[in-house]
Amino acid sequence: MKKYENALLLVGSPKGSLSSSVSLGNSLTLSLEELGLSIDTEYLYKLVKKEDGQKKLISKVEDADLIILAFPLYIDCLPAGVIKALELIAIYRQSMSNPKKQGFVVIINCGFPETQHNNVAVSICKIFAREVGYEWKGALALGMGGAFGGKSLEERGGMVRNVIKGFDIAAQALSEGEKIPEEAIELVGKKFMPITLYTKMGNLGWNIQAKKFGARKKIRDQPYL
Repeated sequence: MKKYENALLLVGSPKGSLSSSVSLGNSLTLSLEELGLSIDTEYLYKLVKKEDGQKKLISKVEDADLIILAFPLYIDCLPAGVIKALELIAIYRQSMSNPKKQGFVVIINCGFPETQHNNVAVSICKIFAREVGYEWKGALALGMGGAFGGKSLEERGGMVRNVIKGFDIAAQALSEGEKIPEEAIELVGKKFMPITLYTKMGNLGWNIQAKKFGARKKIRDQPYL
């Protein structure tokens, strides 16, 4: 299997550099960089809005040996900006008579505690890779994505040690042109805190935001009942 020389991280969160997607994506690309790959990063929501950005996206994608797509789960699916980007890539790839062989990996995080909520999105990405002729290298999916809050995995410390270990194993395989090992997928997908604690943290976050925007007394409203 051919070794990769470079990788392109496509961040598919509207939050951009403050997102959990960039935290997770950077963890993998830093490991790849240590293994000798050159890394480039682009933010999809900045690129897909205008024609010049769309052209830049296609150019960046075409130059990459390995494409890493990192995004948050939106209602069991991909965010609108990510869907738009994949549509643009598909149109370009399908117009070519002999498209370049490239690896394709996804990193998906969801706000739910359980990793399995990402399964539909993983399947969508796998079908996309097949349809456009990418070499599917696997998916690293996890729940509790809200716990990262744009901070690096190193800043989160020991609670995410399995995620870090899984990314390191995945990076080693990907650098050699191989698929992500099942061991890495399982490590990344493990719960890294009790669900009760994660739920408490989430509720606290909602209350803080409600207070910030003057909606504290309305947080339990059910207007559609």
